Formats: sequence, structure tokens, C-alpha cells
Amino acid sequence: MSELFVEFICEEIPARMQKNAINHMAKFLTSSLIEAGLLDVAFVNDTKSAIGPRHMAVGLSSLRKKQSDRVIEKRGPKIDASQQAIEGFCKSNGISPTHLVRKNTSKGVFYFAELKEKGKTIKTFIPEIIYKLVSEFPWPKSQRWGTSRVSWVRPLHYINVVLDSEVLPGSVDLGGDMSINFNNVGYGHSFHHKDGFKIFGFDSYISKMRDLDVLVDVQERRSKILKNATNIAEQKGLELVGDDSLLEEVCGLVEYPNVLCGEIDSKFMCLPDEVLVTSMRVHQKYFALKNKDGKIEPYFLVVANRKPNKKIDSIIVKGNERVLRARLSDALFFWESDQVKSLKAHREKLGSIMFYAGLGQVSDKVDRMEELAASIAKFIPGCSQFDASQAASLSKSDLVTGMVGEFPELQGIMGGYYASAQSIVESQTLAIRDHYLPKGGEDRLPETAEGIVVSMADKIDTLVGFFAVNVRPTGSKDPFALRRAALGILRMIEERAIQIPLDQIFEKAADLYGFKKVDDELATFITERLKVRLKDNGISYDVVSAAIIDADIQNIYNQIEKVKALEEMLKKPSGVKLLESWRRAANMLVAETKKFKTEVNSFYSSLQFADEIAIDESLFKFPAEMKLFKIVATLPNEVGETQKQICQTIQQYSSLYEPITEFFETVIVNDNDKKIRNNRLNLLKIVCGKINLIADFDKIER
Repeated sequence: MSELFVEFICEEIPARMQKNAINHMAKFLTSSLIEAGLLDVAFVNDTKSAIGPRHMAVGLSSLRKKQSDRVIEKRGPKIDASQQAIEGFCKSNGISPTHLVRKNTSKGVFYFAELKEKGKTIKTFIPEIIYKLVSEFPWPKSQRWGTSRVSWVRPLHYINVVLDSEVLPGSVDLGGDMSINFNNVGYGHSFHHKDGFKIFGFDSYISKMRDLDVLVDVQERRSKILKNATNIAEQKGLELVGDDSLLEEVCGLVEYPNVLCGEIDSKFMCLPDEVLVTSMRVHQKYFALKNKDGKIEPYFLVVANRKPNKKIDSIIVKGNERVLRARLSDALFFWESDQVKSLKAHREKLGSIMFYAGLGQVSDKVDRMEELAASIAKFIPGCSQFDASQAASLSKSDLVTGMVGEFPELQGIMGGYYASAQSIVESQTLAIRDHYLPKGGEDRLPETAEGIVVSMADKIDTLVGFFAVNVRPTGSKDPFALRRAALGILRMIEERAIQIPLDQIFEKAADLYGFKKVDDELATFITERLKVRLKDNGISYDVVSAAIIDADIQNIYNQIEKVKALEEMLKKPSGVKLLESWRRAANMLVAETKKFKTEVNSFYSSLQFADEIAIDESLFKFPAEMKLFKIVATLPNEVGETQKQICQTIQQYSSLYEPITEFFETVIVNDNDKKIRNNRLNLLKIVCGKINLIADFDKIER
């Protein structure tokens, strides 16, 4: 067995591209070697990889030294072809006519040549793979350099290919008289080491690179940054402000992380914490420190890309303090100048910003949100309709401020700060601050009832508008985050137990736009998002399909509670009994209607229809018929609104199990008397109609 090591050394790879790049490199090499018969699938998990700003390396083991020989069948002329054609085929394949074999095909009988092909050695095969990997690498953005015709993310300098501890002869032709020969020489940190070292394999490479001040292993760099940053914070009696995305980005910027601590000028500490953190994070990639109360303290952590050196570290810190001072000076200017005008004055400028073509300006959106918030507030317990409308009217005012212009991620947050500074009541201030929430599946919800209302108004207005102008998510593309808006609405409904008729609210939103009606696809879109959310939360797909009514958004919360109750009850004996009762009745109905060639629809699926079915008690011939009829009549006609109520209803309905069992054991539904038979079928229709109030049990697969 052989071991292969491949490394690309180039200029700095953007941090955001590194993860996908090393994954592609490892996958391409393993899949190519598997396809060539040089690697077994069982050994794929042994593949090792590492990436840094300038280095990409993959190590593979348990490789075969040579492909297996194989026989290739090549079809020739038909057996009745001319002798000249047959001889020509034999000559072109280097065989005599005596070696031809006859085989039947769908197009007739043909001569076939069975040619033996010797397998390639791994040494001759790998250069082909490396060339394809380099020339077809799917960088999001790439460039050509010098006279090269091959694109790469940044100029590619070296390619190391080591097979069984020795350099593998070969090269990659970049075109334009440029090529890179395979080598086995690695290079450490360019600031500290100029000489190369000989590479023998992946593990020794990682160790030697560490000695030469390059941590190629991503996890090792991340751990070192986090450990050193945490230690510095603890030495000052503070905590590190957690930021996984910043940590990952910084990890992709440095080869040898050296965490240093700088100070923030005290005059900037009047700025809101979010402004301080965002200024440091966005422009400078600094980490912030906070006290035990969560307040940002006047320190920052910068990750330098070099070994610690007291003198040089001091210079680096002072330089970064100077740069941060300039950044925060801009932020302080925006903070002070934005407050010269009130939020109402800022709102007047929203007419200059287009919301979307065909949907008016942002000022129009705010007007719609104000009215929509008043309608939504009626369904939110403890919500002030006035405060919700006022908050909605000012919610987008900060979009025209200097601070949000510089840091768009602070929209809403700055509106809340400016509202507070202008002594706007707290309920409105918090609603303005939170109305973009939740921004994701794990994000917090708005803190107040008014915040919930304004958030809903914003998201509903966006959904109704974009669907009306036929702008919808397609495949994986969702540029306007409509799926996220829908999931945000669903989260608020579920987690705050909100019973709101979304269909009516959507109609109100459409009316405010001036549309004649809501797009028919929007309700379906909402229920599809609901199904996805419930399945992601671990509820069985069949239960979700059974309990959720497509495009029914009249009471989403009730449907969510129904799904949860059904999932829970089907784990209990009472739920199993109810499912079994429904199946016995439904199967009999389907069998009998098919037998008499009547149309089989879900005629038993609605209680309203079942209630209209006439039952003639005088036609009952067995006690089991009357018993089942009386028990069905006592069951509730509504399943309830909360999970607890729905569970209680299911528990009551499970009482049908014994009378249905007795019914089928003592009663023959298919009686010779047509009236008796129809009366018994009608009784089963009523039973199914009642049970189907809970869910469409036909979709339950357990």
C-alpha cells in the first residue's frame, strides 16, 4: 500500500473560501482515486487535510500501487459485414480475426473484440489527477497571473506531491510557457523562516510546520486563539464577547496566532456597546471584552500573525489603537450628529429610499406597517394598539442615519437608542429596537408584545408584497429572506402562543398595498414552512402531514398544538387505540364503497358532512350498533385549541376503541337489506368524520 501527500502553496486565500476549498480538494482526490480503483471506499475516512492562509494539504493512505488489469469489450461490424470491414476492425485493434467473438445485441449479432488493458501505476495516474484538480478548481473568484492561462484564487507558487516519502516526478502546465514542477519542499512562516524542509508525509509535515511557526491545522489555530484570548480576559477579570463567525474568519487570516490586548480611548465609551463591538469587528476584526454585567469594557483583542516579541508586539498594539481611534471617531460623530434630528424628522427622508420596484418607497411601507400593526395588536394579549402603531411608524427612521449608513447591521438597534435618547416611551423604544427579530432560527424574539406586533407587521407586509409582484424563493435562492420572514412569524406564533387569523391579516396587508387579493401561493408557502419547522424540531413527517391542513392559515397556533398533541398521544396506548379504531372504520368504508362501485372520496373527512348524515335507529339490529352510535354522539365536536385540550379530546375519542371492536365482531356491515347496510355505513362515516376532526389519519404510517 502507498501513501500520498499533496500540498498547494499560494498567496493568501480569503478566509471565507478556505473551508470549501480544502473540502473540495480532499473530495476530488479521494473520488478520483476510488474511481480509478486505487483506493477502497473503506479507507476514505482515513483522509487527512489541513488548510491555512497560504497552504492547502491533503494526505491519503492505503492506496494501491497499480490498477487491476481489465478486459474491454469493443463492438465491431455485424457478422454479415464485408471481409474487408472485418479485417479493418481487427487491424485497428491489433488482433487477428480468430480472436473475435460473436454476441447478440438489440440491433443484431455483432463481432466483438475483447481487449486486455493493463492497469496504470499510481505514479503515472496521479499527475493527471493533480492537473485536473488545479485547472478545474471551483474558486468563487479567481485570477490569472503572469502569462498563465490557468486561474487560481491567488498566484500559485508550489505544488508538493509526495508518494511513499519521495517526490513524485511531474508538473502542471499553466499555459503561456508557465509550469510548476512537483516538489517535496515545505516552507514555514515567511516572517521567520526562509529555508525549506523536505516533506515525507502528512503527520511529519504538520509537526515540522508547527516547529516553523505555521499552524496548518484549523482546529489547532482556533483553539490557540480562543485559549489565549480567554486567558487575557480572565487576567483582567473580564469575559470574552463570544463571536464564532469572527473567530473563524480570524482563524483564516493568520498562520501563527498571537493574541494582543489594546485599550480603547475613554472618550469613546459613551457609545452604545453594539456600536463599539461592530466598529471593532467589521473593520478591524478585533474581539471585545465585557464585564460580568455584560457591559463592554475599554479593551480590545487583536490577533497578530507572528511569534510573540515584546518590542514588536508593543508597536503592533499602538498601531492598532491608533487605527481604532480613527474608526471610533467616525462612529462618535455619527452618534452625535444623528441625534440632532428626531426620529420623526428622519422618517421624512424615507420617501427617497425605494422599498422595491412596484411596492413603493420605504415611507409607504412604514405607512402600511402603522395600520397593519393596529390590526395585529388586537390579537396579541397585553399589547397597546397605540404604542404598537407609533413604534411601527418610527421603526425604519434610522435607515437614513449616518450610523446605520456606516453599519447596516445596526438597523433597528440604533433606532431604539435614538428613541430612548428622545424620551420616547419604553414600550415603543423596545419595539423599534427589536422589530427585525428574530433574524434566524436561534435568534431571540422581540422582548415586548409591541415588538412582536411591529415585527409581524414588517414581515407580513414584505411577504404579501413580494408574492404579489411574483418575487418568490426558488430552489436555494432567497435573496429577500422570505423564508426567514415566514419562519420568524411562525416562531412568534408558536413560542408566544398567539392565536391570530393570518388569512385576515394578509388580506388587510394586500388591501393596504391596493391589491385586489392575496396571492394564492402565499398561504401554501406559509404552511410548507410550518411543516419544515415542525419536522426540523423532531416531529414525524407523517404526523405533520396528517395534522397540518395545506394553505389553512386561519389558526396556525391551533395546528401546531394539534401536531404536538398527536405526536405525543400516538406514543400512548390511547392514541394507538384511536388510530386502530379509525383504520377499521375507514377500511370498511373504502371496501364497501368499492364493492358497490360508488365513488370513494374523503366523504367522511369533515364533521360538517358527517353531521348531515341521517341515522335511522329503528334499523339497528344489534346492541353494538346502538352502543357505538350513542358513544359517538357524546364526543365533542371541537378538538380544542391548546395541546392539553387536544390531548384530552384524543383521550375521549380513544373510548371508541371498544365499541368499534365490538361492532365489527358482532355486526356484518354488508347486510342483504340495502337500507340496513347503508345505515351501518353511515354510522361508520360519522365515526370517521368525528375522528378526522383531529387529523387526517389516512396519512399516519405507523
